[in-house]
Amino acid sequence: MKIPGLSDIPGVSAMGGAGSYEVTYDAMYKKYGGFDLPRAGIELNGQQFSKNKGRMLINDIRVELTSGFEASVASFRIYNAYTIGDEDEGEASKYMFDNLKKQAVLGASAKISLGYGEELIKVFSGFVASVDFCFSEDEPPYIEVTAMDAKGIMMASSYAAQIAAKSYGDAVRLILKGVYDKTRSGGIVDKVTVTDTPDKKPSGGGGKPSAETIEMVSESDYEFVVKAAKKFNYEFFIDRGEMIFRKARSEERPLTALSSSNGVMFYRLGYSLTGMVERIEVRAMDPGTGKTIVSKDKYNEKLSVSSKAKALIKGSRKVYIDPTIFSQEEADARLESLMTGMSYRLGGLDCECIGMPDIIPGRFMDIAVGSPGDNRFYITGVVHELDRDGRYRTKLTGSVDKLKASGV
Repeated sequence: MKIPGLSDIPGVSAMGGAGSYEVTYDAMYKKYGGFDLPRAGIELNGQQFSKNKGRMLINDIRVELTSGFEASVASFRIYNAYTIGDEDEGEASKYMFDNLKKQAVLGASAKISLGYGEELIKVFSGFVASVDFCFSEDEPPYIEVTAMDAKGIMMASSYAAQIAAKSYGDAVRLILKGVYDKTRSGGIVDKVTVTDTPDKKPSGGGGKPSAETIEMVSESDYEFVVKAAKKFNYEFFIDRGEMIFRKARSEERPLTALSSSNGVMFYRLGYSLTGMVERIEVRAMDPGTGKTIVSKDKYNEKLSVSSKAKALIKGSRKVYIDPTIFSQEEADARLESLMTGMSYRLGGLDCECIGMPDIIPGRFMDIAVGSPGDNRFYITGVVHELDRDGRYRTKLTGSVDKLKASGV
């Protein structure tokens, strides 16, 4: 079925052209029946929560997703899980945890789906990281369950080891395969996607074997993968059970487009010179020759419609000395990472819209709110919230590295 393009949506300019989006507001509106009757599905330890004994209810669902290096987390509260004992009969008050001990237990797999009516989409996959028993004078006692994605498992250990791999990408692939093998039976991780890093040599290429150059030194699997990602301007995150290690912002096709008349309920977007410099330089030393390795670049994107912004940062620079760099290729990759990180501080987005489970981090999205605010943002964070009143909202955070032609 052909998905309508942005030009089919009233009130939104066709920033990406018709048919260039993976999903549109109009398509989501039809799919979810006008965004009526928000609903959630919770699966714990492979069993739907709706099959638990008693009349327990889940409310206050919050799912925090990220394309950054931190772990994604989710939490929800279980109500009607407490009985008040009769002191005259010698009965003690207690949480009815016996009905949950096969589901809401530490380490159990946790999957959360959100949507409307009968149309639900998985938005989170992870494991139960904590279980809290709570009470306040304003509401009845409840059990709060917090889950983390598989990064939480990777953070736990710390060790030193040599990795039999020919590149950092291959090393990451081995580590993530180990996590997959450990967690796939519970459905915590069901797929691993790893893009080769620039240090991977063609078959038969020269260079030292990886066992001499790639090693883990008193660090966790998580720390090693994040270190590799930062080294080569890659991103490492988990998307609904898929572990992804790839070049930063390499998924260029925009996910969708929203506007103040189509889904957006609140937005704040702006641009700032804070942290911007004209030049970045990376320095290191070749351990074999003793020669200095240098990589440098200049920020050339438009900062403002006025020339004053460029004038303010003219001549400014940052110099990074990195002793972990041993080649020009590594220095160039590190420079690209630093330059990209700085560039994407130029513009920021905070946005709240009607609940849309299709919205995920790690994708570009067009936001049309009127010139000069319109732009294409890279979504770095998504929060899905479904409260006890049945109100479902999706909150977004994003960044951009350049202005549109209209500028500010």
